[in-house]
Amino acid sequence: MAKKLNIKVTIEDIQLPLQVSTPDEEKVYRDAAAMIQRRIQRLRDAYPHLPNDKYYYVMAMLNTAVEAVKAADRIDTQPYVEMIQDLEKLMDQQGIK
Repeated sequence: MAKKLNIKVTIEDIQLPLQVSTPDEEKVYRDAAAMIQRRIQRLRDAYPHLPNDKYYYVMAMLNTAVEAVKAADRIDTQPYVEMIQDLEKLMDQQGIK
């Protein structure tokens, strides 16, 4: 079993202890935390009169989720499915199993 790396990332002065598998995964978490922090700050700048911090956090989560949904919708696997089907037909014609 691979050894996990213990790291901490900070968002809004909240330290989050995490375990990651690789330095590359650590970078992803650190970059994501920095992105969230920047997003919250941009929301504070754009909407300075919201009642409390919870609104900024929820808006940041919503914006992030919307981006994730849009990204998932952009993933079109149909060309790959068709390519695999074509390869399977070719393999069947050649008697390759």
